[in-house]
Amino acid sequence: MKVITIAHQKGGVGKTTLAINLAYCFAEDAKVAIVDTDLQGSVSDLKEFLSGVDIVDLELLLSNKLSDYDLVVVDTPPYLSNRLSELFALSDYVLVPTKAGILDAMAIRATIALLQQSMSLKPTLKAGIVLNMVLSRTSLTEEVKEILTEYAIPLHTTAISQRVSYTRSPMTNSVFGSEDQRAKDEVIDLAGEILDRMNAS
Repeated sequence: MKVITIAHQKGGVGKTTLAINLAYCFAEDAKVAIVDTDLQGSVSDLKEFLSGVDIVDLELLLSNKLSDYDLVVVDTPPYLSNRLSELFALSDYVLVPTKAGILDAMAIRATIALLQQSMSLKPTLKAGIVLNMVLSRTSLTEEVKEILTEYAIPLHTTAISQRVSYTRSPMTNSVFGSEDQRAKDEVIDLAGEILDRMNAS
């Protein structure tokens, strides 16, 4: 079983939407679960709309009771910072999403520092930063990329755009239930990059 955790200590960067869409992408070829670590139940509240991907409690992951799954995607809320190190220790890959703004790019420093500590304790842990909710490919996006490439965590080539289909995806069984092929391609490309990095020696 592989564990991918999506983490950022700042809210509003699209972690839950990414978690749902990546889970559905991987579920095309694997048995996948989403772990809802949000005490407010942001993912669990969507159970009636989601099918084909199981939503499970954090305690099942912590007690190692999810071995029947091929892949587990962990969605984290911003206020769970005190447990991120514990989740990183259980993970094979950590994805850190950020918006394409200079202040947003700088705001991930604390998450990156915590992640680097975990990577020093678990050398097999891989990680990547992804630009999320990108409005357009502007000069600002390039400036943000320059900031992000200064971090020790690599930046994914694939960026996720701001699209209506992503906004609606929690209610429509992910972008894979829509006609938005560009959105599907973005998620597929990102998932492929994650798998490549996770499997790299």
